[in-house]
Amino acid sequence: MATAWANQLTADNDKNLDYYYREYHQELCRYAVSKFGLSYSEAEDLVQEAFARMAPQFRDGSVEHVRAFLYRSVHNATIDALRKGQVRESYAQSVQGDPERDQDNLGPERVASSRQFLGLISRALWNMPHKRRRLLLMNRVDGLSYAEIARREGLSATVVKKHVAKALAGCQEALRVHGGDL
Repeated sequence: MATAWANQLTADNDKNLDYYYREYHQELCRYAVSKFGLSYSEAEDLVQEAFARMAPQFRDGSVEHVRAFLYRSVHNATIDALRKGQVRESYAQSVQGDPERDQDNLGPERVASSRQFLGLISRALWNMPHKRRRLLLMNRVDGLSYAEIARREGLSATVVKKHVAKALAGCQEALRVHGGDL
């Protein structure tokens, strides 16, 4: 019996939600257009989003002042959308101003050259002693200082520094020997 009552209550609330949508839809769209300078189609999308956000609270009966709640929901949905648009625009401008991210720079020649470079570095790393490679990676990849590595490995910072320097020299030598191929 309680389930039937809950279903009836949900159905009544859905009818009421439908009523409020028809009652306030155009008013809320005009509000979003005039307040935020949106196009009418953008405003309709945001009003729809506000109703979707409102539905769970409306169904459980926690909304007392429906019109005020709808205005606040549309306002919040619009602010969220404008912020997202600003983030997208900022990202697009940063990508546009960054020549490294330019798709033209990712041509086949650059991809092949990068793969060759990574292959040379990889071979140089795997050809050095395990301890030296590990210390180099801890320093350059993990970002640990010589002192931090020394504490972790039970070595002096000077020994770590010498191993990292020899590892870097080995990588540079591999690049120098095959550098004409790049």
